[in-house]
Amino acid sequence: MPLAARLLLAFGLVAIIATAFVGVTLREASREVIESGFADRIDAAHAGVRQQLAWEADALRDLLPPLCRHDTFVDKAHVELERAKGDPDAMDPGSRIAIGRQVPSQAKALRLDELSLVAGNGAVLGAEDGARIGARDRRLAELIKAPGGAPRLRPARAGGEPSLEVHCALTDHGVTLGLVGARRIGPVLARIGEAYDVRLTAAREGQPAPRSGEAEVVRVLHFPEIPGLDVVASVSRDPLRQALGRLDRSIALTGATVLAIALAIAVVLARSLSRPLVALARETREVMSGAPRRVEGRGGREIADLAAAFNATIDELAAMRKRLAATERIAARREVARQIAHEIKNPLAPIRAAVETLRRLRQRDDPAFDDYFEEATSTVLDEVHRIANIVTEFTRFARLPPPSLEPVDLIAIARGVVTLHAAPASAEPTAGGTGGAAAPRVELVADPIPRVSADRDQIIQVLTNLVQNGLDAAAAVRRDPRVSVTIGPLPSDRVRIVVRDNGPGVAEEMVPRLFEPYATSKETGTGLGLAIAQRIVFEHGGEISYRKAQKGGAVFEIWLPVAGPPLLEKPLGDTTVRPRGPEAP
Repeated sequence: MPLAARLLLAFGLVAIIATAFVGVTLREASREVIESGFADRIDAAHAGVRQQLAWEADALRDLLPPLCRHDTFVDKAHVELERAKGDPDAMDPGSRIAIGRQVPSQAKALRLDELSLVAGNGAVLGAEDGARIGARDRRLAELIKAPGGAPRLRPARAGGEPSLEVHCALTDHGVTLGLVGARRIGPVLARIGEAYDVRLTAAREGQPAPRSGEAEVVRVLHFPEIPGLDVVASVSRDPLRQALGRLDRSIALTGATVLAIALAIAVVLARSLSRPLVALARETREVMSGAPRRVEGRGGREIADLAAAFNATIDELAAMRKRLAATERIAARREVARQIAHEIKNPLAPIRAAVETLRRLRQRDDPAFDDYFEEATSTVLDEVHRIANIVTEFTRFARLPPPSLEPVDLIAIARGVVTLHAAPASAEPTAGGTGGAAAPRVELVADPIPRVSADRDQIIQVLTNLVQNGLDAAAAVRRDPRVSVTIGPLPSDRVRIVVRDNGPGVAEEMVPRLFEPYATSKETGTGLGLAIAQRIVFEHGGEISYRKAQKGGAVFEIWLPVAGPPLLEKPLGDTTVRPRGPEAP
């Protein structure tokens, strides 16, 4: 993956992860803050309700007892009930009506939601609700017999709501008359809840306590000042959902902005970092495919250090290559000298024998001298000619020039060699009617490849040697010798040349020495053809190898780099040569 892509991916991931982490943290923190705000509002409402109910209780505690002690309205009603001997039904109807009409105005004056004037037997003599007048209520009869004091909770009646209830009683001459007043709790809860934006409702007796859910936060409030009173406080979660929705949109927008900024920074950094690296890589590829010149690092101290290390490596490699080349030349010269000495020693023996025989015949004036002279001189000339050929071949091997590189069409070169060696598939029949031996046949199979940097003449020499060797080997054992040349591309910007014949293949004992000078199985020849071919291929930066075909025959494979041999033996320059052409593959 390119550096720019890695930087973009890294910065993008960092931006996304950072935004997600901050967003999740901020969202949870906001949720906790809002949830704590709900709890604070409920706590404040709880305190407000407690304070208001405490004030209401104190006010109600001292509201009715003064009426029962010295209020004219109560005293008059007690007198009328006493005249009737405590029986409300025996009271004067007019007096009952007058008393009943005074109760609502008294309730309004005292700001009571309910006020009842009750006889000792529970009969309601007056009430703010006229429908209740004349009814008997045992609970009220029991209530006015009990001592007064702090207000108590009156549970909600059917369709009603709970209230704070107080009472007082006047008992004289065996006649009891009482006042029972009440204030509803609902208005107090509504007023406090509206102030704190909390919905407060009195819990109904016998119903299960509600629980918090996704829609609202619920808590049951208890009030020790009023035993039995439970209030359900609930706060809607809609504001929380709306706030979190706005926060999510803000986080997404912020994340997109941060991602865009991170990608822009990554692009800038990628360009600033990759440009010198790309330039350095282009220079190093040119160095590897051409002259070992120095490269220049730009873009930072690290790039300069890398270029310096590369230059030092190139210097050392060039020096090592020169030392290796010198060592190889010395070794090659020693091998050539040894081979020449070995090959010249063989023809010297018959030359020496012929000369010594001529000298002996001459000294004795032997009449056979003239007859032997022709044979001896012919032998000497043949062996001298053989020595001259050996010296010529070894000289050509030792003086093989370095390749002169240029872009060449390898397929066209191979086609020329194949055309030169190709012949019709069969020969014409002889005069006797029997068919002649099949003529040599050479075929070329090539896939498209790029132009290769190579020495045209030397490549022709290598292909000619391999094709001719294949034809010679196959013709020695077959009537239909065939050689196929296959050319195709290879990975890593290389091409392959395969020369295959249908001959017997190379003898097993010859395989280890196949590319050594003067190693041959032919009766004639110096055995330098494959050695020269190997040297040419190596100096082109390639490789040559041999294997035996599965169906018989020899297979030679050559691998050549498209860009030519790396690190040619040229002197290092002191100046940096900047790349001028397209980027090398």
